[in-house]
Amino acid sequence: MEKKRDKGRIALIAVLAVSLLGNALAAGAVLRFRALQGDLLGPAAAQAFFPREVRRDLRAALRDHADSLRPALHRLAEDRAAVVAAGMARPFDRAALDAAMARFRTDADAGIAALQAVIGDTLAARAADRK
Repeated sequence: MEKKRDKGRIALIAVLAVSLLGNALAAGAVLRFRALQGDLLGPAAAQAFFPREVRRDLRAALRDHADSLRPALHRLAEDRAAVVAAGMARPFDRAALDAAMARFRTDADAGIAALQAVIGDTLAARAADRK
């Protein structure tokens, strides 16, 4: 009986050690991400986010408009695949790569415009509700 009890304790200690290691790695990754975020976005990084309640409304609006936004995201994925394919083609064709990247930029701009319309409409509705 004593050996079975020891194995259970060892297993519990091992699980706890793995859990603590996982938590430490996750915390380290979050801290590293935040440090990189500040480096990449600069000193305005902290001010580049809407308050939590606004972000909640924006997420809901994006979910509500997912059917209209999803095709733009699919086009971007297809465009990105075309950029990769053109970049890896042998023989390399710079004109084909430039054309694929131009399509990607055009579709990215259209997708961003659609996204900005949803964000603008949501923020305008919030402002109207506050009057």
